Amino acid sequence: MLVKPAKQKSDAALIGGSIKAVVKEAKSEGPALVDERLKLRPKESLNLLIQLRAMLAAGVPMMAALRCLIEHATTAPSERVLVRISEIVESGHQLSYAVDCLPRCFEKYVVHLLSAGEQAGNLDEALDRSIELLDNQIKLGGKIKGALAYPGFLLAMTGIMTTGILMFLVPKFENLLMKKPHLLPWSTKLVLGASHVLRKSPELVGFGAVAFIVAMVFLVKSKKSRGFLFDAVSHTPVIGTFIYKAYLSRSVSTLALTLESGVPILTGLEHARQVAQLPRLQRVWESAGEVVRDGRPLYTAFQGQDLPPAMIQMVVAGESSGTLDESLRRTAGFLERETQAALNTFTSLLGPATVVFAGAVVGFIVVALMTPILTMAKFVA
Repeated sequence: MLVKPAKQKSDAALIGGSIKAVVKEAKSEGPALVDERLKLRPKESLNLLIQLRAMLAAGVPMMAALRCLIEHATTAPSERVLVRISEIVESGHQLSYAVDCLPRCFEKYVVHLLSAGEQAGNLDEALDRSIELLDNQIKLGGKIKGALAYPGFLLAMTGIMTTGILMFLVPKFENLLMKKPHLLPWSTKLVLGASHVLRKSPELVGFGAVAFIVAMVFLVKSKKSRGFLFDAVSHTPVIGTFIYKAYLSRSVSTLALTLESGVPILTGLEHARQVAQLPRLQRVWESAGEVVRDGRPLYTAFQGQDLPPAMIQMVVAGESSGTLDESLRRTAGFLERETQAALNTFTSLLGPATVVFAGAVVGFIVVALMTPILTMAKFVA
């Protein structure tokens, strides 16, 4: 059972499941209904959508389903979000409008999919599409985090061992090495200097380390900075191939799901651009939107771009046969397999590369300390 909006809109404003009228309504009523204070993690958003889908599939009315979910909410943020959604829906608005009023809880493509499903009278399928897309996004993020866990542990242990060597081992050689400082090689001077700074100003070094970690966390958390960071890394071998294919697969899958749900192609291309995050990939989708807006075939925007030839061929076949959404779905599956292969290659190389890096750091310190000692021993002999 769907709750109808208090004010009916003309059919022209809702052609193709467009949500422009809904967004316009939100702006006209001011920020009273939009709440940016509420925030959900992707997994919490996914669980909420899954639970709501199960309740509606069982024939429970919308308001009754929301009240039941509020009563059995497992976390305080989820409960607050559900209460806010129920208040907006109870005031006479559709579910898509209520979700759109919580921009930090749900992705924009969820809003458009729900809007298209409501206009077509098929909200259950729209929820299925939203759940599938969000689940794929979470799985991809989990794979990336899993691939980085082991190298991250090795890097942390390397930092701890390096700190211990500089603070406790290097000072034992300092008196011996500093007898003739002008004869020391640059590597030994560098190690001795780092040890001196670490021992004399541990607070300053600790503050710098914390500031670096905070800056890296900020870069990863911020969508804009993360996009530029990943875009720079995406030009490197192996890891760059994995990152580029991962975001390309994600954006193509988003476009396929939105088109299958009846969302207009221009809106779908905008969603694909939003989830791409990489600036160079976003430019591809922007040019695709301009091409489609001019009435030209979509595949013409992909020609000459850094895209797999198989993807372009499948888009050509889909547009020629009128089954673009199905062709994009197959393309997304193909790209997902390519992403998995790139992830396997990246994972198999990252672990040994991290071990080599850790060994190189420790080895550099040992060689820097032992070189002048062996040189002095040669002269003594």
